[in-house]
Amino acid sequence: MREILAVDHLILDVQYHFNQMHHSRHSSSPDLLGSGFIDLSNLVFGMKTHRLSMELMHPVSLKLTVESHGWYQLSPWRWDGNLLERTSVIGGEKEWIRIQQPHLQRLDIETSSANTDVVIERVTRWLHLDWNPAEFLALCDMNDRAIGDFIRSGGGRFLRCDTFFEDFIKTVCTINTTWKQTKKMLSSIVCLGDGLFPQPIELQEIGPIRLAEECKLGFRARTVDTVTTQLLTDNAIKVDGSARAGFVTYEYLNSLKGIGPYSASHAMMLIRDFSTLPVDSEVSAYLRDSGLDPNDAQNIYKQWGEYRFLGYKLKRIIANKNWIGN
Repeated sequence: MREILAVDHLILDVQYHFNQMHHSRHSSSPDLLGSGFIDLSNLVFGMKTHRLSMELMHPVSLKLTVESHGWYQLSPWRWDGNLLERTSVIGGEKEWIRIQQPHLQRLDIETSSANTDVVIERVTRWLHLDWNPAEFLALCDMNDRAIGDFIRSGGGRFLRCDTFFEDFIKTVCTINTTWKQTKKMLSSIVCLGDGLFPQPIELQEIGPIRLAEECKLGFRARTVDTVTTQLLTDNAIKVDGSARAGFVTYEYLNSLKGIGPYSASHAMMLIRDFSTLPVDSEVSAYLRDSGLDPNDAQNIYKQWGEYRFLGYKLKRIIANKNWIGN
């Protein structure tokens, strides 16, 4: 093992110090790691694993972020309680990235990609590492100090995918269905993408008929096809599925055919617009159990202003009443 690069790197509001190492892995049959993950770096003779260590400006708990909602259960994510892994397209190639955490202000990363700048950008997006919670913490000091303590201990962030588009389509696949069916739909979509979540044009090429028949999306197949076309036509997303700054708003998403307030709110939450609470049947049931009227959900949390969702969701997490699928 030979150290060949050590640099200081600053991206957005997060400082990363990473020590990158390259080494060849001898050829062998795929072995199952203790976590149950396939050691992908052994699948191809001579494949190099690149290692990075990221020192974070704010405490961020990998476990609390991953398990904040059910996204980690959806393909191509894999999580064993300590190791987070998925495949992504980087530089036009299919690559894998794995993350572990030795302590709250450091992440250790392994990846098949030599493009470490892009890997860091991806991990930053997945874990909201560029979010500075100072404004929200000031609100917590007035409304609920326990939530502020939770943020300071590394909680308060929500796992998201490579792009806005992937998060949005996954949200559509949660509409009027069970979580078990949502997982099956997305597993099938990723299988059609050869282990990757398809980019917008690729999803268009798959088409609504295959999405309905092979992936069992039902009525959602037409919605996925329609909104993908509209997002591209309106230039709201780039060809890779990332949102164009200033184009994607709650009002815009809610105007798309087949998209309602819940889907629009949930998608906006994942690009850090926390102003609207996504209300579905599960949230409605929780509010009713708490003696609250779901129809008044936005007003119930008005003291949180632009952070309504965080005020609601983090209270549930702290109280161990958070639902993250099954």
